[in-house]
Amino acid sequence: MNSKIATLLGAALLCSSLAVQAQTTPPPAGAAERKGPTAEQREKFRTEMKAAHEACKDAKDKRACMTGSFCAKQADPAKCQENAKQRHAEHAKHMDQRQAIAEACTGKRGEDLKSCYRAEAEKRGFKPHHGHKKG
Repeated sequence: MNSKIATLLGAALLCSSLAVQAQTTPPPAGAAERKGPTAEQREKFRTEMKAAHEACKDAKDKRACMTGSFCAKQADPAKCQENAKQRHAEHAKHMDQRQAIAEACTGKRGEDLKSCYRAEAEKRGFKPHHGHKKG
């Protein structure tokens, strides 16, 4: 009698789990695809940047020249310029944070310097670039 109840209970659980599994929503169509640029997009970007670098090698303000040269070839130059301004502002903010941390840790060496940098960065809410490991 107990084996029949166990068998029926197991079959009921199996059926209910299959029903629940069938009701879940499928992942979006592009979920499995890689989010980064394609090989063709990377190559196009690379050649455009090489051309901009070559055109600006003697310019006084290389950043502005590179941005202008690169954005001129884009489908929406105004949007490219705006994105570049944002990136430059974020980079300047990042460098100011780094400078403040370096000034706070002046005179320290070795492990003291490393721990000072970490403490100052944490205190200021500084987020390191991706790829940097805490350790």
